Amino acid sequence: MFEVITFDLDDTLWDARPALIRAEQLQHAWIVEHAPRLAAAHDNESLRRWRWELANTHPEVAHDFTALRLLALREQLAAFDYDPALAAPGIELFVRERSVVTLFDDVLPCLSDLARDHTLVALTNGNADLEVAGVSPYFAFCISPAEAGVQKPDPRMFEVALARAGVTSARAVHVGDQPLYDIEGARRASLPSVWLNRDGEPWPDDYLRPQAEIASLTELRAALARIA
Repeated sequence: MFEVITFDLDDTLWDARPALIRAEQLQHAWIVEHAPRLAAAHDNESLRRWRWELANTHPEVAHDFTALRLLALREQLAAFDYDPALAAPGIELFVRERSVVTLFDDVLPCLSDLARDHTLVALTNGNADLEVAGVSPYFAFCISPAEAGVQKPDPRMFEVALARAGVTSARAVHVGDQPLYDIEGARRASLPSVWLNRDGEPWPDDYLRPQAEIASLTELRAALARIA
C-alpha cells in the first residue's frame, strides 16, 4: 500500500485558466489605481512579455512564478518612477485571487476519502494558496518551486517531497494531468504515477506511459489498488 500520494494542483483539482485570467485582470486594475503611468503604457499582454523576457535574463528565479512576478513588477514600477516596494501588495493580490478556484466535483470526496489512510502532499509548479483554494485540510504540506528550487519535471521536485514526507519512491505515487510535468517527471524520480485524463486525450508518444490512467478522481482508489 502506498503511504504518500502527491497531487498536482492546477488542472488536476481545478481548472486554472479562469482563476489566472481573473487574477491578472484584478492585478491590472490594481496597477491602474497605484501606478497609472505604467498601466497607460502596458496592458496585460505586454507586461507578460516583459516578465518572460526577464525570466531569460534572470534564470535564478525563472522556475518560481511568484518570485518572477515580484521581480518583474518591481522592475516595471521602477521604470515608470514608482516605488518598487509597491510590488509586494500587488503580487499578494494576484496570488490570493489566482487561488480562488472552483474545484472539480470529484475533488473533495476523493481527498477526504484518501486522507483517512494516506498522507497527501501537494506538488505544484504554480503558486496557489491551499487555504484559499479550500483544500488545505487534506494536505500535509505543499511543495512548490519556491521550496524545491526547481520545477517539475525535474526529479528533484519529487525528491524534496519524498524526503520531507520521510518515504522512498516505492511507498509513494503521483497523480497529475500533465504527461511531461507530472507523469514523465515522476518517472524520472522513480515514482509510479496516475494520469488524470479528464478530456480523453491520446497519450503522447514522446513519453513512457504511466502505471494507470483515469478519467475521474472517483476512479483513483481502485487504480491505486491495482498498481500496489
